[in-house]
Amino acid sequence: MLAGDIDSYFKVIAEVGPFDDLLEYGSGFEVGTDDPSLLEIEFQVKSGDIIPTQYPDMKASGEIVMKDFTKSAYYELVQDYVSSTMLRVARDTFALLPVRQVIIHAVDKVLNPATGNDEEVTIASVKIKRDALATLNFERIDPSDCLESFESNVKFKKTTGYAPVDRVLA
Repeated sequence: MLAGDIDSYFKVIAEVGPFDDLLEYGSGFEVGTDDPSLLEIEFQVKSGDIIPTQYPDMKASGEIVMKDFTKSAYYELVQDYVSSTMLRVARDTFALLPVRQVIIHAVDKVLNPATGNDEEVTIASVKIKRDALATLNFERIDPSDCLESFESNVKFKKTTGYAPVDRVLA
C-alpha cells in the first residue's frame, strides 16, 4: 500500500469500511482512482431520507407538537450535513491511505423545473489536499465555510438550497 498499489487501497477500504457508519444514515459511497496519489469519492447524499423536515416543539400547555422547518432552516441543515460529511470523508481517507489529495463529489436528487422530475446531480465537489486539511482546527471551523477554502464547486442559497455544479477535476 505504501508503494502506491491501488488494488491494495481498495482492499483496505473494503476491510476497514471507513464510511460504513455513514451508511446507517442512508448515504452511499463509490470510490475510485487510477492515480496512487489521489482518491475520488462520490457521496450519495439522499437528503430526502436523512434530513428531517419537522422538529418537536412544546406548546404553552406542555403538549409536544411537530412543526415544519422553514425552507431556509431545512436547507441549512442539508448544507451542514453535506459539508460535514465531505470533511469527515477526507479525514478518514487521509487517516487510512497514503494519498496526497482526495476529490469528493456530493450527489443528490434535485428537482429539474424544466422536466418536473427529480434528477441525480452533483451538488458539491471539492478537492482537498492532505497538507491543507492538516492545518485546520476542527474544533472551531464552520464546515461549509471551510469547504470554500479549497478548490470547490458549490452553488448554495439559503432559500433554494443546492443547485447543480460541475465536478472538480483531478
